[in-house]
Amino acid sequence: MAEDFKLGPDEAVVLRVGKIGYGSGGPFSSMFNNGELILTTKNLILLRKNLFGKTEETKYFPLADIKMVDGKPQVRKSNPAHMIYTLDVYFNSGLESFQFEWESDIDDWVANIVSVVTGTPIQKKSDLEMLQEAAALAESMAEPIEKIQGLFGIKSNRPVSCKCPSCGATLSGIKGETTKCPYCGTFYTF
Repeated sequence: MAEDFKLGPDEAVVLRVGKIGYGSGGPFSSMFNNGELILTTKNLILLRKNLFGKTEETKYFPLADIKMVDGKPQVRKSNPAHMIYTLDVYFNSGLESFQFEWESDIDDWVANIVSVVTGTPIQKKSDLEMLQEAAALAESMAEPIEKIQGLFGIKSNRPVSCKCPSCGATLSGIKGETTKCPYCGTFYTF
């Protein structure tokens, strides 16, 4: 099948995604997202398709025309209407918005557009950073889960530690239990 767009001799495709809507639209416009968005090393290319999947229009948005502020391309994820997320690209001539089927895809597009425009590699999170984020998420969920368990009479078994409010010694125990500081005798409930 022949492509419905043309690439320059020094241009390559970086990303490509279907089910794209064009413009900020209203809450029901995402039902008609049957376009395709292509990021190349030189352009954003939008293939606007009809209901049968045939390309009706090909629009080119040169990356060189993206508005830059303090050396940063003005590209972001937006939520202009309930449950609709868009990739907003600010060009020198104005804003262009592309509706995505999945919100999570937009972050990847923002990172790739910034990378192509600035010539810097994408900053991927290290395994340690991802592990720290997962641990922080798990920790933030522990207390609400314990509250729900408490409603059903289930006691927490989460080990916790803190400093004694009187002498500063480290105290360890189970969430919800009371312990006596071995140094100063102060009782503390975790």
